[in-house]
Amino acid sequence: MPDSSPAPQPRAAHGVITPWMIYLMYTKVTLVGFGGTMFWIRRKLVDDLKWITETEFAEYFALGQLIPGGANLFNMALLIGHRFAGVSGAFAAGAGFISVPFFVMVAMALLYLNFGAQPLVNKALTGMFAVVVGMMLANAWKMAGAVPRRWRPWAFCLVTFAGVGALRFPLVWMMLALAPLAVGLAWRDVAAARRAVAAAGESQ
Repeated sequence: MPDSSPAPQPRAAHGVITPWMIYLMYTKVTLVGFGGTMFWIRRKLVDDLKWITETEFAEYFALGQLIPGGANLFNMALLIGHRFAGVSGAFAAGAGFISVPFFVMVAMALLYLNFGAQPLVNKALTGMFAVVVGMMLANAWKMAGAVPRRWRPWAFCLVTFAGVGALRFPLVWMMLALAPLAVGLAWRDVAAARRAVAAAGESQ
């Protein structure tokens, strides 16, 4: 007889992660994180709530980048919400990401149309830009810790940075060129690890 009992829900440090918790988390983060949302999402998920690890955050961020569309963090929110609460969690994450912040963004746009030409506003925005750059660098430093301490992942990072950042190659062409090679090498490593485990089991 197949087991018909429901699968256990993932648990946070303080209990079960519900769609309501996911909605509130993304609503709060996006309300305080204009211009630097990724920094606050990583800090909330990894450092404060400890729902996922640094490595898992980097993996979800990479998956969000690979999914078509420009809303990478939104894609990532859907993936994380689905992981912890299924379809309801995905909807909760998406709603938290865009519902209340949408109205705040519209209000800020109207204010900028009326007062954006003021010198004081321009100086404030310049200062905020510097803060955003600092938060992005801090995030990159934290996420770098999730990269395995082997030369191959760092080589792919450097080649991608050189191709996209320095040589201005389109990202999609870099992905098409490097992704098959990276997947092939990773597949080879997994196969070698499985053969090593099998050989160790046979020797025992």
